[in-house]
Amino acid sequence: MAMHRWMLAIVLAVVAVGGYAGWQQWGPLPDTVAARVDGDVIPSATLDVFVVAARRSEPDISRERVLKGLVENRLLAAVANARDDHHAHPERVGYDPVTRHEQQRFKLIRTAYADALRKAVNEDGMGNSLDSLTAPLALSREALAPMLTLEQALYSTMTDDQQQAASNYVLARYRFADDQPEQTLTLWDLYRRQNIQLKVQMHNLNLDFMREAVKQQLTMAYVFYWFEQQAGLSSAAIAAVDRSIDDALQRESLMHDMGLMQDIHDDNPQLRELAAQVSDGQIADYYAANREQFIRVERVRARHLRVSSQQQADRVYALIQDDLSFDQAVADYSVTPDRKQGGNLGWIDRQSRQDHWTRALAFVQPEGAVSPPFRSPGADGAPYWELFLVEEKVTDYQSLDSESVRYRAGRAVAQELLQQRFQSLLAEVTEQASLRINPAVL
Repeated sequence: MAMHRWMLAIVLAVVAVGGYAGWQQWGPLPDTVAARVDGDVIPSATLDVFVVAARRSEPDISRERVLKGLVENRLLAAVANARDDHHAHPERVGYDPVTRHEQQRFKLIRTAYADALRKAVNEDGMGNSLDSLTAPLALSREALAPMLTLEQALYSTMTDDQQQAASNYVLARYRFADDQPEQTLTLWDLYRRQNIQLKVQMHNLNLDFMREAVKQQLTMAYVFYWFEQQAGLSSAAIAAVDRSIDDALQRESLMHDMGLMQDIHDDNPQLRELAAQVSDGQIADYYAANREQFIRVERVRARHLRVSSQQQADRVYALIQDDLSFDQAVADYSVTPDRKQGGNLGWIDRQSRQDHWTRALAFVQPEGAVSPPFRSPGADGAPYWELFLVEEKVTDYQSLDSESVRYRAGRAVAQELLQQRFQSLLAEVTEQASLRINPAVL
């Protein structure tokens, strides 16, 4: 199973050079230091945290691979920070940079210290983080309304005055240990950590949501408290953990700027622009090397079985799964006249599939397997349910000069070119960096 995206960003940086070739290594490093990158230290204890977290989902990952990811992230973060047009893309996720850091830190600690945290939660009685409250939550609708009610015509978020008032309004008072000073969580602390959709819940004065949000925030605060007080790491190692998280976020942002990590719904101007510049020759070369990607179904020979209720459709489908033949099922249960011909739909090609929804749906079913039931989409007449069996498919390659091939191949070539740019950048910064690696910690 693939690792979560946050873990990929932290420890599985794209590799531009094999092993540590070209990395400058000289002189011994103390056992407490895993690497020194342009004078900045990555402590061995920090490396340990990321190794344990990575091995939760990829047990065989090596310490060398994890360290390589941390080092490369450090180098790429420096590039990201140096770019004038660099920004943190908060609009993609709706969270500010501080909150994004907290979220990644929380996930990392919970992953790396899962067993120890579970034990600590039981010993500290923190099964419900609201048990750490030293006073009732200040969730008064009357008190909250002036700070959360929006002037819809003018604002989509708190005004400056509302922000100031929210910063002074304490929602929760808590402590996790008797010797710990009382901590506070203000309305602004809670509000700024929400994305746009969740802020709407607060503006709607959804007190149940706010109570749950406070609970989640206190859970995060407890995990951070435990990590800083009981994980056994030095302050330098903890600071390096935080620096490494920031490095990963900066690397991710750099890759977005380079057009390499756009989400599926994001526009990708770099990829789009580069794809438009791909030549016909490049398209032809990619098509020749990856022709199997451009196979499409030209026509299918299919049959169907129609019943008049969901219950009957489910029953027939279950019988077929229990080895009732499709022929017999059509003869026994189909309500259409063509049941005498075995429910034959004949050959359906790319043009005739547009004639009716049943033909269109049959056209895309896998060959040789009876489909689950589908309800008729039309509003005319009583609804019915169809099961399909595609007995034969005829495929062919899309034409090289088709728009579909041009689009898909152009974007694929552009994606390869973007990757090459990134690989070159990574190789360049690696070559220029002053790196010292401690092989003893690997």
